[in-house]
Amino acid sequence: MLFIILAGAVLVGLIRRGKLINLTKTSFVHPWLIFLSIVLETCLILLSKYNISLDRFAVFICITVQYILLFAFVLFNRNLPYIWLIGTGSLLNSLVILLNKGTMPLAGSYLDFGKTNPAYDFLLNGNLPLYHIIDENTVLWFLGDIIRIPSPFSAFMSIGDIILYAGVFLMLQSIIAGKTE
Repeated sequence: MLFIILAGAVLVGLIRRGKLINLTKTSFVHPWLIFLSIVLETCLILLSKYNISLDRFAVFICITVQYILLFAFVLFNRNLPYIWLIGTGSLLNSLVILLNKGTMPLAGSYLDFGKTNPAYDFLLNGNLPLYHIIDENTVLWFLGDIIRIPSPFSAFMSIGDIILYAGVFLMLQSIIAGKTE
């Protein structure tokens, strides 16, 4: 999904008579922060995917550090166009995840929809420590992954994801177009 958003942003930026070279003219402050944040999240996903047992507290700490790195990146780069949208989407996602002990609430309809998804068995067996099915104990459930994205993506998204992706799209196309208002 993210790759399509990135490709769409590049296309729109070029349609707006922008140039890809404009990306190299943009100086990101401490880009390693975003890189480390993505590496942490990727490691957690891969460990879950390969059925490696993860301590819930360790997952919570990793996710907390991941979001601290992400927010630091947003803060240091607050002059970039639309970065505030990326920060807002990330804030919504971090709130729901951290208030639910490090797990993203997932719509119960995933149980019907996800049977063909490889992560389905992991979720049911409790081996997917990054998610939980929404129940009566879920805090801020409406900020969880409750929006179903149909085929070909066959996924669920949160309100925070939509805002974050909109921010990435708008920022990237704006930079390429040379319009960094």
